[in-house]
Amino acid sequence: MRVITVTSTKGGVGKTTLASALAVRAASESPRVAMLDLDPMGSLAAWWERRGRTSNPEIFGNADTATEAIEKLQLDGWDWLFIDTPPAFIATIEDAICSADLVVIPLRASALDLIASEDAVLMAQQTGKPYLCVINDAEPRWKTTQAALEYLLASSIPVANTIIAHRQAYLAAMTRGKTGPEIERRDGKAADEIDRLWKELSTSAAWSRRGQIAEVA
Repeated sequence: MRVITVTSTKGGVGKTTLASALAVRAASESPRVAMLDLDPMGSLAAWWERRGRTSNPEIFGNADTATEAIEKLQLDGWDWLFIDTPPAFIATIEDAICSADLVVIPLRASALDLIASEDAVLMAQQTGKPYLCVINDAEPRWKTTQAALEYLLASSIPVANTIIAHRQAYLAAMTRGKTGPEIERRDGKAADEIDRLWKELSTSAAWSRRGQIAEVA
């Protein structure tokens, strides 16, 4: 079982939206995808309820920590586990990062988000976990997006090639138990970017370099 923790110490960066979209994408090709909602707000679990309590992906609700959940899920033959973490709960976040095979850190293209992402980046580095920042709810053409990319790259922080754009589909989907790619009606751009991001994550099979993600094949 591979474990992807989607985390940040800052709220409002799109952790739940990204975790749910990636879990659904993973479930399109893997028969057993689990999700774990560690946020007391329960947004991911509520999304899954609205979705109809699907069996793939499925919420695992019998654990209070990532460590506890993984011990149980590994015995049941799951392929993937996506962990959604709360903001600010440092002990919970640290445990979820320590339990991960890959840490995904979403952030918006703003100075506040860049600063806030440093805590999760530092935790991943200190534990030697592969990690990848994902610029979320942005547009490549925005000056702030380019500035965020330049800052991350200049700081030698791994960042995804795929930028998740600001789209109404993502916002609308969460209230319906869907993902952005599932409800967009026209151009398929949300589906394309989630697909590209998923390939960046899932084809980095080794995730071998401690403290940063392996090169994408």
